[in-house]
Amino acid sequence: MALSRLRGVTQTIHLIRLVSDKLALHKGRLDAYADKIDWLFRRLPFLFLSKKQGCLIRGFLLYFFGKRRRFKVQLHFGCRLEKGMLHTHCWIVQDGYICFEVEDVIRRYTTLVEYV
Repeated sequence: MALSRLRGVTQTIHLIRLVSDKLALHKGRLDAYADKIDWLFRRLPFLFLSKKQGCLIRGFLLYFFGKRRRFKVQLHFGCRLEKGMLHTHCWIVQDGYICFEVEDVIRRYTTLVEYV
């Protein structure tokens, strides 16, 4: 069972921040941390909200890592309507560029919230 279902999304995000604060922080670009986050997903599967919402956990981890490194990073939350269903997604923007995503896919989403 996913941790977020037991404790709620707010406490899950708090745990993610604690994890990102404890992991070693090395010099380099944000994409260097993406590999560490993929490793976390493999080792700590209970962090997933669901397989379809992995972007949320990954997005928060990258955001917190980026903030620790003092990168100009933003976390965007967006949605799109397709065939009567609402689809949500989150993604990272660093220095004005979309990271770790296919830009054409992200353009289909409307940003609702942006954490700076």
